[in-house]
Amino acid sequence: MALPSRSRPKRPWLPWVRLGVVAVVVVAAGYGALEIGHRYLGLQKLTIEQIAITGCRGDRQMELQKLAEGLCLGRPLFWFDAEKLRHEIERRRWVRGLLIRRDPPDRLSLVIEERKPLLWLVRPSGVYLLADDGIILDPVNQSNLSPIPVVAAPESQKDATLVELIRVASRLRDFQSSFYERLNEIRMEEKGPVVFIEGLHAPIWLSRTDPTKNIPNFQGLFLDQFAKRPDISQIRYFDLRWDDEIAVGNPDPEQAPTLKPEK
Repeated sequence: MALPSRSRPKRPWLPWVRLGVVAVVVVAAGYGALEIGHRYLGLQKLTIEQIAITGCRGDRQMELQKLAEGLCLGRPLFWFDAEKLRHEIERRRWVRGLLIRRDPPDRLSLVIEERKPLLWLVRPSGVYLLADDGIILDPVNQSNLSPIPVVAAPESQKDATLVELIRVASRLRDFQSSFYERLNEIRMEEKGPVVFIEGLHAPIWLSRTDPTKNIPNFQGLFLDQFAKRPDISQIRYFDLRWDDEIAVGNPDPEQAPTLKPEK
């Protein structure tokens, strides 16, 4: 007759139980050591007591300060819900990005990257600020007025056309900032982008492939020759689309329409 087996049945869960017990003991020991350090050795707790926000000012900074303090003050510096904080801040349309820094023992630093308005967008419902990534920001009001170009023509506000105008305005702002700062309006026509500057009624046609082409030449010629002319208001257009040449729609059609800037 076969004898009964004396081997113990396998318990595949036993290693996990042991691991769990060890983890609990380690956590408890660590917590106890921290409590002893806080109570008897003067060590500071790693909890959030200060929140510093940079990258924005005024009402926007106050809004984020109140939000962050409500979500984070008194929370453990390395265990608070950072994803929730990021979500709540980045849901603001004017926030492009957020950097969260933990500065022990008790400081949380938030670095905000704001979206900067590039254009004014005139629509039947109102006038809005448009960022360089195509996000429509706040309606224009007395607190956010800024000297940036306006897109008012309805045909220039179609999606593909507006994307092209954003590209044009971004290049002008980044590479010809003095010219961009003088712009009153920008639109897209069949020939390409057209801009209007303060003090001049004539449209200025820009190159579709390189909007910055000939702008330094135009600025030099305008200041040296055209700004002093008594018939400046009768100039019909300036065309900067050509290589090293500027076509000018003079009041007298018999005048030579093209000027070559001096080298």
